[in-house]
Amino acid sequence: MIEIFARLFGRRQASKAIAKERLRLVLIHDRAGIPPELLNVIKNEIITVISKHVKVEREGIEMNLSHSEGQTRLVADIPIVSFRPSPGAERRRKMVR
Repeated sequence: MIEIFARLFGRRQASKAIAKERLRLVLIHDRAGIPPELLNVIKNEIITVISKHVKVEREGIEMNLSHSEGQTRLVADIPIVSFRPSPGAERRRKMVR
């Protein structure tokens, strides 16, 4: 929600800044040797596993590669909407009563 207001009323990035960020991301992908298709497969598998335990907002998910100090990192920003009860939690709750 805040992003909408920021986009409507916030300052827009200059074309130069956007191009620089895109180039940075391309270079990171090249250095890591991970093609974008593989990154999408990894993203979908991570979402599938996490979705077993929590409900996530798929539209807000962002995954990127970052490179610093000679290391490549997969950085995931996954909005969690709610937690799912663990299997057997309802059964345990009934047993306690």
